[in-house]
Amino acid sequence: MKYFLVVCTFLLSFQLNALPMHYFGELNGSGSYQGTISSASSWVNPPLFGLNSFSQQVNLWGFEAKAGDILSVDMLTGLDFAGGFSIYFGEVSSQDLLLGLFNNTGDTGNALYIGGTSTFMADHWVSDILLDNTGFYTLIAGGKSGFGFGTEYNYVLNVVQTSATAVAEPASLALLLSSLLLFGCIRRR
Repeated sequence: MKYFLVVCTFLLSFQLNALPMHYFGELNGSGSYQGTISSASSWVNPPLFGLNSFSQQVNLWGFEAKAGDILSVDMLTGLDFAGGFSIYFGEVSSQDLLLGLFNNTGDTGNALYIGGTSTFMADHWVSDILLDNTGFYTLIAGGKSGFGFGTEYNYVLNVVQTSATAVAEPASLALLLSSLLLFGCIRRR
């Protein structure tokens, strides 16, 4: 029993975060991420109930960010459909999708809407979105074509996530330098 508690404590100390099972993937900082959806229009015109019940009509991507991070996303698609996406602070639950609570331009369940592409324009990118909170974010990608004849639509998300960097204030630097000078004088005596 003692070894069991030690192992459990060891595993909990890593604070591993797993994505919810209904999420398509994780965005681990800047890079290119490929996805596939089964509908060319479910992001712009989701069904009343049961979004993602039988297939990946929209993809949910999760990522961690710190307050002050800057996010830019470009969604590249083929000629067969136009893509759109929304960014939320928090987790979008599978029940939110099942019960028809998905909103591509507003809060979805407990997840707060941050921004995204327009619903009917040809835009497919957002740039320099300031993320105000530290924590878990959700990006929901899907189609906004309004029509489509295929059963599989591929896309690529090009993500640039820039971390906020702390800049030392001049007073902090002056305090640090004066304390180092004081320690030097004390040591010299």
